[in-house]
Amino acid sequence: MHFSTPHPDPSGKDFDPGEPLYGVTDFAVWMRALYRRMPLGDEAFSLFESTIEEPVTLLAEASRVVFDAEDQGYFQSVFGRGNARLIQAVARRYGVATDQVLTTTGAGNGVAQALRAVIRPGDRVLIETPGFSVLDEIVRASGALVDLLPRAADAFAVSPAEVRAAIQPGTRAVVLSNLHNPSGCWLDDRELLEIARLLARDGIWLILDEVYADFARQPGGRLALAPNLIRVNSLTKVFGLFSLRCGWLIAEAAAVTAVTRANEAVEHGASKLTHAVGAVVLERPEAFEAHWRAVLQANRPVLMRHVQAMQADGLIAGDVPEYGCIYFPQIVGFDDTLALAERLWRRFGLITAPGEFFGAPGHMRLGFGGDAAALDEGLARLHRALKLEREAQNGSSVSFAQGD
Repeated sequence: MHFSTPHPDPSGKDFDPGEPLYGVTDFAVWMRALYRRMPLGDEAFSLFESTIEEPVTLLAEASRVVFDAEDQGYFQSVFGRGNARLIQAVARRYGVATDQVLTTTGAGNGVAQALRAVIRPGDRVLIETPGFSVLDEIVRASGALVDLLPRAADAFAVSPAEVRAAIQPGTRAVVLSNLHNPSGCWLDDRELLEIARLLARDGIWLILDEVYADFARQPGGRLALAPNLIRVNSLTKVFGLFSLRCGWLIAEAAAVTAVTRANEAVEHGASKLTHAVGAVVLERPEAFEAHWRAVLQANRPVLMRHVQAMQADGLIAGDVPEYGCIYFPQIVGFDDTLALAERLWRRFGLITAPGEFFGAPGHMRLGFGGDAAALDEGLARLHRALKLEREAQNGSSVSFAQGD
């Protein structure tokens, strides 16, 4: 992804002499500030985006279907129950019943609705670290106290024993992302159900943010459920349809009913238009799935080539995850990656997501769901920049030229 701004110069001249780009450690706050400053420049390279590039042409075609086929009932009221065609499409996709589906305004709204149903002020919620800070804020907004569940590098996996050890008196829910954001670690249904059964002994809920999960799932399978398990998803990350704010949660029917009743006074229905488009997308997902597969087929070899070169130079450490479009390497020798990110921006025009945004200083989240050529140049520039930073650390210097 490219931006537009004045005179980026990879020779070491500042890109932007104004306010620091990395003056905060909250990822959502930083993102909003970043987009307020756009355009940022044709020579600025984004390496932080965590979604598949938006399939605009496919989105336009799906939008036309809503009105070209009015007699098919896509454009319908969502007040009270939601778009019936979307609910049916979600149910078919994941092999569940329609009464096990609740449509939402994106995944964040789905997590918030789930928490309203299961949390009371003063309850404790266990949430992973490193993690997506937006989830932390949604939990705090529910009135809960936050406890942290460490997910250790390099694998960032989590076991039932680790969950058990982190539970406190008063823990009412555990919130995990799957694929894990920021690392991309995948927990399969067997592992998740084992955690859910462990939590059920103490009446604790497991809420899963699964916006990346369809990268790893095989199509046509039935989604595993448990009485204390709520799974939240959307069209945002895998399909790249962040413009729709179309999400859903899946749980056993009793849990869906509880979530619905807990939110009746505050939720007044999702977008009639975007959920109609979402219904078209999920009824006809093949072109959208071909899109994200093609993006990753082009981008993953580019990423692997640069990762292997940077690892060989001792600049980064950590395996690329098997699934998804994010990677969370350690930046070797740099504990303060927030300060490093500011230098990478000012001197080399690189926009990165330092580990401090996710509670893991010394790491950096790289996204590879966009344009392959821009990714190639951005990673090449990151490699050269990290070499320069290492040289500066060691008290020597080397030149940085566009053609290096």
